Amino acid sequence: MASRASSERPLTSNAMKEIRKLRAGENLFAWLMMALSLFVLIQAYLISGFSSISSAGTFPMVAAAIMVVAMALTLLNNRKLAKPDADGLKDELRRAAKQVLPKVFLVYTGVIIGYMILIQPLHFLPSSFAFLLVSMIYLRGSTVIKSLIISSLIMACIYTVFQYFFRVVLP
Repeated sequence: MASRASSERPLTSNAMKEIRKLRAGENLFAWLMMALSLFVLIQAYLISGFSSISSAGTFPMVAAAIMVVAMALTLLNNRKLAKPDADGLKDELRRAAKQVLPKVFLVYTGVIIGYMILIQPLHFLPSSFAFLLVSMIYLRGSTVIKSLIISSLIMACIYTVFQYFFRVVLP
């Protein structure tokens, strides 16, 4: 029985392992995250210094220190990986932008920014209705009528919950 179980295990060798390459822009992003982590660590220290273990800045400093250590380990591991197939920095950045920022992401970011801008002049209910409608049509490819019905029902539920259960006046 024992020999049977051991013979069913897949054999692995170093030749079978695939060497991972850095993706375009991955190292640059890691350095940017390291800079952000160090900035967060400094800001956390400025909250109250390291006066005691129960001070207000202790938890943010621990979280930021974990970020710094994680990014340091990532950068050390990245040194062992093969460089991306790119012809210079400009080509690497172009490839990275194409991978990280696809069209759907950029368009939907614009939709979110539009929602944030419209919430003040139009107020919560109409701007949220428009946001839901546009989101469903763009992301799901839904029909306009179906999206109108679903958006209306969702907004009615939100209005009812906040108006009658939470007794919150929506902006």
